[in-house]
Amino acid sequence: MNPKLMTAEDLLALKVIGDAQIAPDGELVAFVVGDRYKSDSKTPKSQVWAVSTSGGDAHALTAGPRSDHTPRWSPDGRWLAFLSDRLEDGQLQVYVLPRHGGEALPLTQVSGDIQDLKWSADSQHVYFLKTDGLTAEEKQRDAAKDDAIEFEEHPKFARVYVVGVKDKQVRPLTHPSEPDRAQFHAWEFDASPDGKQLAFVAGSNPFEWSWYQSWLAVSLVADGGGKTETRTLHQSKRSLARPLFSPDGKWVAFLTGTWSDRGVTSGDLYVAPASGDGPARNLVPDYGGSISWMEWSPDSSSLLFLALENVRSTFAEVNVATGHITKLWSGEVAIANPNQQVFSVTTGRQALAVVRESATEPRDVWLATRRGDALEWSKLTNLFPQIGEFALPQMESIEWQGADGWPIQGFLVMPVGYQHGRRYPLVTLVHGGPTSAYTYAFSLTNRWVALLAARGIAVLMPNPRGSIGWGMNFAEANLGDMGGKDFQDIMAGVDACVASGIADEHRLGISGWSYGGFMPMWAVSQTGRFKVAMAGAGISNWKSFHGLTKYPTWDALFYGADPYDGDKEAAYELFSPLTYIKRIKTPTLIVHGERDPDVPVGQSYEFHRALKDHGVETQLVIYPRERHGFIEQAHLLDLWRRIAQWFTVRL
Repeated sequence: MNPKLMTAEDLLALKVIGDAQIAPDGELVAFVVGDRYKSDSKTPKSQVWAVSTSGGDAHALTAGPRSDHTPRWSPDGRWLAFLSDRLEDGQLQVYVLPRHGGEALPLTQVSGDIQDLKWSADSQHVYFLKTDGLTAEEKQRDAAKDDAIEFEEHPKFARVYVVGVKDKQVRPLTHPSEPDRAQFHAWEFDASPDGKQLAFVAGSNPFEWSWYQSWLAVSLVADGGGKTETRTLHQSKRSLARPLFSPDGKWVAFLTGTWSDRGVTSGDLYVAPASGDGPARNLVPDYGGSISWMEWSPDSSSLLFLALENVRSTFAEVNVATGHITKLWSGEVAIANPNQQVFSVTTGRQALAVVRESATEPRDVWLATRRGDALEWSKLTNLFPQIGEFALPQMESIEWQGADGWPIQGFLVMPVGYQHGRRYPLVTLVHGGPTSAYTYAFSLTNRWVALLAARGIAVLMPNPRGSIGWGMNFAEANLGDMGGKDFQDIMAGVDACVASGIADEHRLGISGWSYGGFMPMWAVSQTGRFKVAMAGAGISNWKSFHGLTKYPTWDALFYGADPYDGDKEAAYELFSPLTYIKRIKTPTLIVHGERDPDVPVGQSYEFHRALKDHGVETQLVIYPRERHGFIEQAHLLDLWRRIAQWFTVRL
């Protein structure tokens, strides 16, 4: 039987696998299986599954009608907590499921957005992070359509709560009891083993722009959670993530870096004394990778961490006292999760579970067992047996010299049926962020890449400066220069593909989404080398972007500039594609979500109008109801087909 070419429908049918959580005794791994799209619910549907580490088929643990996710084992292994909106579409509640079967039991009946949950060390309570819900007055006004929006005047703070497994009593832990005390927003949190302290990434406001100005704090919980005392452990110009108490309660570990997106947080690993007596300390000041997740050793002497080194997923251990790093494993795989690479560990930290993929293998659940200073791997699931029916593109890592002679890496996806010695049309796909990276992800993870490859088009996926994986200096090398040397790095990669004989220099295209969508707009304003372009949710005018986006602190931070200084040579004018609109001749497809709060849709309207006014071939497609990432079934199918067709007929 001849293998089939992938269609948009085939790609959409591939489930999203993530969040592997190993039980404390190491016998079971819970994970999430979900849809890529939504149809008749507010969010994509998902279920919690489980697989035994000793063998056997994976099976569903939950059967909610909509979304079940975020599985977390209790420390004693008797319960699995998770979030579900089974009672009300879009309203998550905390549930617990007995380890050995039975019905899922609801622990909460609250309003507001629940974002995360963690167990207490004694397995008697579940902590969770929840945003304030609507007040009774707000609900009444909303029902009466008396709903004028007073912008940023009625903030909804996220607070840490705790609920008892037995009594189901919900208590706030970060709500100040005195009306004259300032409130703060908790972006992430952890609880100390004795339950007397909370560590959290705090912001003065709950608005997305405030995350870039957050700090690390510890709160002493007293009087049943009603009264708190809070102290700051660390604050700098860099962002913060993943606060984690040591088992002895003396330290708080955390990650820090200059990041473009909350949730995509790979950087340096610090520890700070939980008492506040002393400064935070960088454990990896000269490390050449980017750390995304960590777990303490049982004796609090070291941290096991997961990082990108170049684009290789790497597990290593760092000694807290000496900073010595012991590498346990490194491989050409991607440790998969929706936003960042993560792992979970057993009680003794001798085994860990991940969702893993590679250039040739789709996502599955894997187990790693520690043997001395090495990890031994075993695959626990086979969730995509149908993949063998399809003709898949080849993907390889390539390197070239970028601006200033810097070594730059990227991935080249060959067309299905690639023949050595033949030149192919090439589409460059720029990643978003820019704090992100392409890794050894399965070739079908990038949906329209698979469709382009099936139509005889090669795809270059570069990791220019500003990407994670090469240490802090590389990740921050584009600050003040987005569109400068990172663009030169990308163009050098295109040149390398032409020089190697793979790419036809007369059939070049460029595409991307978000910051990756800015880059096609920028590229066609700087060069005529591209025959065709596609800009998804791109930025065309940095000054108007600053005024409309939900995080104006990001562009000001990354450009290190004042958008109102009036200098025509400053970054906001210098790097706006609209500044150079009269140069552009390249046919450009522009796509955007109607309700995108990250990159407001006006950016695409502006660019499209400017192209039309100057007689450039262009098409603007707006998708109703969609935000920055699309989730409606019909929209995803249309988007992928449209992009593939746009490049196919023009290259």
